[in-house]
Amino acid sequence: MKHLFFLLFILLSSGTYAGNKVLFEIGKQDNSAAEFALYPDNYNSFLANFGGEKSFYVGYSSAGKHWPYVLPGPLDSWAGGGYWAGFHPRHFPAVFFNLDKVSAQGECSLTFFFTGAHNSHPVKIRVEINGNRFEEELNGENSGELLTNKETGKAKEIKIQFPAAWLTAGMNKIQLGTIKGTWAIFDCIRLETPAGIRLGKASSSLIRSVKAAPFEYRKENGERMQPVLVDMDQFDHSRELTFRIEGCQPVSRVIETGESIQEIWMPAAKTNDKQETLQFTIQDGKEIVYKGEITRSRQPLHSYSDDVDLLMGTGNSRWMFKPGSSLPLSMVQIAPDNQDEIWKAGYEYTIENIMGFNHFSDWTMTGFLMQPTCGELKVNPGREDFPDEGYRSRIDKASEKAEIGRYSVYMTDTKIKAEITATRRAALQRYIFPAREDARILIDMFTPNEYPHNLVNAHITKVNDTEIEGYATYYNAFTGYTLEQNYTLYFVLQFSKPFDSMGGWVNEGVKPVTGYIPGWNRNHEFETPAEIKQNITQIDGKGDVGIFLNYKTKENEEILVRSGVSLVDMAGARNNLKQELADPFGWDFEKVVDNARSVWDEYLGRIAIETDDYLQKKKFYTNLYRALAAKATWSDADGRFVDEDERIRQLEKPDDCIMSGEYWNTFWNNQQLFNLMAPEISSQWARSAIQLYQNSGWFNTDPAGIEHTGVMVAMHPISQILGAWQSGIRDFDLNIAYDGLKKMMTTPPQKYEGGGTVGVENLVPYMKYGYIPAGKGTVSNTMEYAYDDWCLGQMAKILGKTDDFKLFDKRSNNWCNLFDPESGFMRPKDEHGNWVEPFDPYHTPGFTEGNAFNYSWFVPHNPEKLIREVGKERFISRLDKAMEQSSHANFNAAGDNFSAFPINHGNETSMEVAYLFNWAGAPHLTQKWIRAIQEQYYGTTPYDAYPGDEDLGQMSSWFVMSAIGLFQMEGGCSEKPFYELASPRYPKITIRLDGKYGRGKTFVIEAPGASKENKYIQSVTLNGKPVDGFKIPQDEVLKGGKIVVEMGKEAKK
Repeated sequence: MKHLFFLLFILLSSGTYAGNKVLFEIGKQDNSAAEFALYPDNYNSFLANFGGEKSFYVGYSSAGKHWPYVLPGPLDSWAGGGYWAGFHPRHFPAVFFNLDKVSAQGECSLTFFFTGAHNSHPVKIRVEINGNRFEEELNGENSGELLTNKETGKAKEIKIQFPAAWLTAGMNKIQLGTIKGTWAIFDCIRLETPAGIRLGKASSSLIRSVKAAPFEYRKENGERMQPVLVDMDQFDHSRELTFRIEGCQPVSRVIETGESIQEIWMPAAKTNDKQETLQFTIQDGKEIVYKGEITRSRQPLHSYSDDVDLLMGTGNSRWMFKPGSSLPLSMVQIAPDNQDEIWKAGYEYTIENIMGFNHFSDWTMTGFLMQPTCGELKVNPGREDFPDEGYRSRIDKASEKAEIGRYSVYMTDTKIKAEITATRRAALQRYIFPAREDARILIDMFTPNEYPHNLVNAHITKVNDTEIEGYATYYNAFTGYTLEQNYTLYFVLQFSKPFDSMGGWVNEGVKPVTGYIPGWNRNHEFETPAEIKQNITQIDGKGDVGIFLNYKTKENEEILVRSGVSLVDMAGARNNLKQELADPFGWDFEKVVDNARSVWDEYLGRIAIETDDYLQKKKFYTNLYRALAAKATWSDADGRFVDEDERIRQLEKPDDCIMSGEYWNTFWNNQQLFNLMAPEISSQWARSAIQLYQNSGWFNTDPAGIEHTGVMVAMHPISQILGAWQSGIRDFDLNIAYDGLKKMMTTPPQKYEGGGTVGVENLVPYMKYGYIPAGKGTVSNTMEYAYDDWCLGQMAKILGKTDDFKLFDKRSNNWCNLFDPESGFMRPKDEHGNWVEPFDPYHTPGFTEGNAFNYSWFVPHNPEKLIREVGKERFISRLDKAMEQSSHANFNAAGDNFSAFPINHGNETSMEVAYLFNWAGAPHLTQKWIRAIQEQYYGTTPYDAYPGDEDLGQMSSWFVMSAIGLFQMEGGCSEKPFYELASPRYPKITIRLDGKYGRGKTFVIEAPGASKENKYIQSVTLNGKPVDGFKIPQDEVLKGGKIVVEMGKEAKK
């Protein structure tokens, strides 16, 4: 990407070059937006129609259908902006135009006419013309009334002049987006060019690019095939196209609306040293839609890791979406950091600088960031918008690559290329330096994080001129939860080249944190300057501590760094490094990358999907990766860990680990996915929870850093443990688990000596009243606890504890105490049993990260009774209308406005609702809305892949389960668990069971014709026998076999 600051970017200019002509216009210059889509005031539907990276194809597209009247900014809540959602750019519409003739001479003029812009914040717009970037501000003069056509616009324009040589024969692209501020209203977009430039034909099929894939497939007969990847966007209606590769049989395919990357296979090249240029055409009958050439050459065999895009969803997402390197259940999740201290902080795709590479990416955890640098010594990273304040470096965004096993980037300020890779508890970095006398590697122990923290003490020692060791102790009690987190991070660093000297710094004048969010040290400020020390062999301090290692480097000189970490002690860090990286891989960077790919290929390959759309493969396997990568382990390779009382403990089984990760409503996502395709992770998860209970006497709702965090609600470890047991995963003691879980659901919460609180937060009023009264706690916890009671009752029944079963089964109906038959909603009551007035299902408080509308569907253990109480017709009608209403915001609570939407798939509270139609006798609506959520909520770009709050892989897990067509409303915890059948997204899905835990070999889901539009089930057979209804016994799936789901476009009611 080229940043051409020497070219003049003209605001409110009117010059046009002589002899130029108007190549195209979108809209007309009349100080009105009436000709554009969504006009005059339907901006609330922007997300569903134009969110992310939507396309306009000059010569086919129309302003009234394919271009919105408004361009939103990051601050606009109706377009997704919010404190919790993030205030970074997320919408970048693009104009594509095909040129038959071009000119290397002359200048072009691109003008954006606006009827006006909002005056609350300056609007900064970014425009890229075939990768050449311009940025300019619009100082708006209009109030919010212009957005709804209630105010006369005050015209603005931006004019960009650029060389005609930037335009190329074939497809060209102009992309724009607002990167700061709020909205602007379009009037017209006009491109003027020299007369010799001519538009080519356009059709409903936009072909963005055609290229041979960088991989090959091997067919069952051994023949190798190289796909041609056709990146395209089909507008308005489906179209049958024929793809022809020179020397190959033509392939005809119906292309559905929307974006896709069609795979067209051709025989692979026979030898490694031969390249062939082949003609490639796309036709609709006799009409040629595309004509060009592709190059065939020998490529490596495809692996599942190739289908994972680690930059997908990294815009406006949380820390677990860093594009770094890790393995499933990794302690080290090394990745670039670039954000200031803010909720979600970690990596943000649209920030084009980095402060360094942090070894940790888990909730509340931080520390141990490294940055290669040179030039003036700076020991503070600086702010994301002002990288020159500190040691940050801008990056060449085009050089940024994020793939399984490797992240790499070129830092333009320092001219250093950095690459990182990792094992489970160790990392390897490779820095390629320019020729410098002042090269250095910084190790900073105090950097911005999602939550603030105090560096209580740090000690770093030079062991020799190629090795450093140290530790840092952190304290965090500023999350808004009851968490008090104390942990000590131990590390060992080894360098491939001896450093010349070591320096360091200490700054005890860190601006103190005074409370929750308003009291955070958001800008990483200091009240005193850092004390810089040169030529040292060790350093001690608190507040802000770090070291720098000085080098003299030659041009393109490589320096590699190995790191091992532990939360136990220095011996643990050394052993983790030795056992997982130094001994098996030495300094071989590529072997570590290959190991990561091999590990991930095995996990990802457990679910094989067949589809002709490579974009769908990327979407599926990136979601599967995120589902498996989010959780961390906090025990060492030798099985040691530090418990909640800061005591060193030893795991009994060598394959066990202590896992992080919350449980809030994971029965709708993580839990059922792991039970199906990664049962060993479910086992480790359950055994980890039981181990921590045996240590402290209490179960933990999210053992981040192995502390009692008090985060989120209820006691859903019950569901996780029971769901695993009912899936045949029985390598743990259910009796021990039951005793602890019964204690959790019958014992009042209390302070824990080791820090934080333990117990179920609102259990006392719940047990006293049979519900949680308004003012006595969170009303919605009544529904959450009732589900936990049901699960605990099922566990008691399995163990033959009849009295306990009766107790908890009765309590599982406590949700009925808040159900209002008249309104059909769950409603708050006071302690006397009176309804709280007035009541509004959207705005009445008392519901965790949601509203009464969201929680009125929450009875996963007894949806049949809920439907009866509401009334079947009212239930179906209300839920269908709610889905329709929420579809306008892509089923997310846009701008964190939890009270504004009846359904919010972007949080844990509503992830089951589309499946409730199954229970109400309207399975076609389950199929309809499941597909709508798959297509609208889950995107494929950095900006739109996960618009809500993706907590530790739960959204990703939901997508995977929905895409294969299976779901468990009650988390697989019933006496005889079953899967609900919904709407498989792909024609064939093969789930590897591998005989684990007494299972079969594979379970195959065949769904002939399944696609975006073919979403309705016509008939089902399981192992050749017809299936009536939507339930498939879980044991039938786990023993292996085949289900055939015939799909069609029309609903079968």
